[in-house]
Amino acid sequence: MIQVNIAGLVEAVQKASPFTMPDMDEGTSYLFNKVYTRLINDETVHLSDLDFSAFEEDDIQTLARLYDDVFEKNTRQADGIADTLRRAAPVCKTAAYI
Repeated sequence: MIQVNIAGLVEAVQKASPFTMPDMDEGTSYLFNKVYTRLINDETVHLSDLDFSAFEEDDIQTLARLYDDVFEKNTRQADGIADTLRRAAPVCKTAAYI
């Protein structure tokens, strides 16, 4: 059985620094906003809607590296924490009143 120190978990979450988006140049930012975010939100991306002059091949590779190094890594870490918490069995404690 997994035991979770709820007070410690809350304290650790409060102390954790918030996620900040990495700096992106204009082309990578365009791809992130017009392609990546739409795809992860199950929206359709039409090639005819893209401005191919707004980015270069290097921007595609930069976004791929960001995905591997930042976005996917954070998703795996969050999934691992969520899986651990799902396995924690609830424990009933009797409340004591004075």
